[in-house]
Amino acid sequence: MDINQMNYFINIVECGCNLSLAAKKIHISQSALSQFITNFEKEEEVELFKRKNGRLDELTESGEKIYRYAQEITQKSIEMEELVRREASKQKGTIRLGVPSLILRVYLSTYLPNFVLEHPDIRIEVTEGGCNDLRHMLINKDLDFAFLIEPTNLDLKGFEQHVIDINEMTAFMDVNHPLASDDLLKWSHLKPYSLATFNDTFTTHFLVKNKLTENNVPNDVMFTSASWDYLIEATRNNEIVTILPKPVDRFLSSDEFAVKHFHDFVPFNVLLCRSKKKPYSVVEEILLENMLDFFYQPVG
Repeated sequence: MDINQMNYFINIVECGCNLSLAAKKIHISQSALSQFITNFEKEEEVELFKRKNGRLDELTESGEKIYRYAQEITQKSIEMEELVRREASKQKGTIRLGVPSLILRVYLSTYLPNFVLEHPDIRIEVTEGGCNDLRHMLINKDLDFAFLIEPTNLDLKGFEQHVIDINEMTAFMDVNHPLASDDLLKWSHLKPYSLATFNDTFTTHFLVKNKLTENNVPNDVMFTSASWDYLIEATRNNEIVTILPKPVDRFLSSDEFAVKHFHDFVPFNVLLCRSKKKPYSVVEEILLENMLDFFYQPVG
């Protein structure tokens, strides 16, 4: 007896064993209901109903037991269908994601479109900005996730941090720059040159300025911007040195620009952050698991 047949059986009982009334209630022919009862009793070799003058009269003892089970099973089926609907609705929603423009370009330009195509019921609402602004938005619950640079200055009692990439800040310059022939730079090598880096909405702005101070290099950075491509172009055909995250180099031609590592480099560690709460929505868990799996880098 399947779920539909159980519903037929239950309706017959609820209609006082009146096949005509039950047939009208569930929009099926009386003959089909009668045939269902006859076939079931014959095939299973069990009588569900007592009969009087050839008509169904009341349930047999066996029929009573089967009726109770049918009620429980159909109720569980209804509850399961409702559960499926609820779970499906949880997997449809919007995730607010804060991302610095460079990280969006370098790390997510391929990943996010593919994720959305694979999960059409999940909408990603991207907010671009510097890490400092995004950090405040995350704290104020205006974002569900934010990509931030270490140190995030978040209270780890209230926030999760997941490592996406371990990298470093490097020096970018015109290919004909005097430092372009050096294999490895010291910060003191920058003293004669004008410097550029991200503006003060970015965590790296302060990391770079602190490193310049530590090495007695004048830290009055002449050029700042939120646009990494502008900061790169600013070095063309002159002696400006721009300090930016190393992943920028994948977009540059080695025939035009040189990229130099520092002996004592400033770390550029990318973290995916979210506030701690219970419970997380299904869509939040799907995105987090998917991202960590995608960006996972085994050690060694």
